[in-house]
Amino acid sequence: MRERLIYVVPEDQAERYRVLLSEADEDSVPGLRRAWVLACPERGIARTRRWIGEHARADGAHSFLMLDDDVWFYTRTTENPTDFHLVYSEPQQVNDMLAHVEQALGHYAHVAISAREGNNRIDGQHPIAGPGTEKITAQVCSRTLRALAYQTEEFLACEHGRVDVMEDFDVNLQLLERGLPSLNIAHWAQGQRQTGAPGGCSVYRDHALQDASARRLAELHPGVVRLVQKQNKSGGEFGHRTEVVISWKKAYERGLAARGGDQ
Repeated sequence: MRERLIYVVPEDQAERYRVLLSEADEDSVPGLRRAWVLACPERGIARTRRWIGEHARADGAHSFLMLDDDVWFYTRTTENPTDFHLVYSEPQQVNDMLAHVEQALGHYAHVAISAREGNNRIDGQHPIAGPGTEKITAQVCSRTLRALAYQTEEFLACEHGRVDVMEDFDVNLQLLERGLPSLNIAHWAQGQRQTGAPGGCSVYRDHALQDASARRLAELHPGVVRLVQKQNKSGGEFGHRTEVVISWKKAYERGLAARGGDQ
C-alpha cells in the first residue's frame, strides 16, 4: 500500500475540493495539500467502491484502504488487550495503525479498523500477518465498517452493485463465503458522530433504499443474514430503519466447508 492520500469525490465537487485542499492548514494536517483529488463518474457507493478498486489495480496497488469521510480515530492507551480506554489518535499513532493494516494485508484478504462502538468487547489476540507472527488485539470474521482495506484482486473478484447500500457487508460476506477470513484490528478504533450525517450516502439513502438493500442482502446470503427493525437515539429521521443481523463466523465456516476445510 503506497502512502498516498486520495479524495474520491463526485465529478461536480472535484474542483471545489482541489481549491479547499490547496488552502488547507499544512501545519495542522501534514501532507494534506499534497492529497490527490479523483473525480469519480460513478453514482452510488457500491459502484464508487468498485471504481476505487479498479483504480487501485490500474495503479499497480496490491491493496488499498477506503475511509468514510466522517471518521475520527482513537487509540487504546495501553497494549493490554483488556484495557479498553481510548484517546484521540495523534498523527504518529495513525501512522502506526496504517503500518499494521498494510502488514496484515499480506496475509488477510480484508482488514478493518474496529468501530468505536463495541471496541470494549474485543480482547482477543490474533497474528497480524499469519501464524507465528506478532499478535495484535483484534477479531477475525466479524462486522467491519467505515475503515475498510482489501487485497485488490480479491476485492475485484467479488460481485459489486448487488445492493445499493450495505454493499460493504455484501463484499465482506462474499469474501468470508469464499473461505477468506477478515481481521478487524481493535488496538485502534474509528467512530462517527451520527448515522445519516450530511454528505456521503445521505445524499440518496432513504428508508425505501435501506429496506430494499437489507432484504436483498438477506436473499443473497440465506441463513446468514436476518432482518430487524432498529431505533437509534441519534440519526434524525433515519434513526429508525430496517437493519440486518449477520452471522459472520457462520459465513466463514460455510466458505471453509466449500473449500474442503482448507484455511
